[in-house]
Amino acid sequence: MFKMIKTGLMSVVMFMFLSGAAFSQAIPSSKLLWDEAGVDLATVSAYTYKYYPDGSATGTALTGVTCSGTTTFSCQTNFPAFTPGAHTLQMTATNAAGESAKSVVFNFTFIVVPGVPSNIRIG
Repeated sequence: MFKMIKTGLMSVVMFMFLSGAAFSQAIPSSKLLWDEAGVDLATVSAYTYKYYPDGSATGTALTGVTCSGTTTFSCQTNFPAFTPGAHTLQMTATNAAGESAKSVVFNFTFIVVPGVPSNIRIG
């Protein structure tokens, strides 16, 4: 597991690696996790979260976000798909008052695990 600690609205961004030393996101259970500041769970659960890949000026809404906690709140969603290679990601939270500033840049390498060989035969 990799942790990136930052200050501001979202204080910890974590990416769980599910295979050895390689940074991998081919397994659908890989999650993007972060801590979110808020007055209560209902408030942080109602935020809309966006991610900004590779310095993009346009954010993409994250779906399936779930948050938990009582005094500090942890949120998670499935890690978005990326092409293989080095990437960056920033996040924001939005409510009726507006969109937060972008989080610190999260750097990662996206590696796709090869598929299982099939139809093995002698030629």
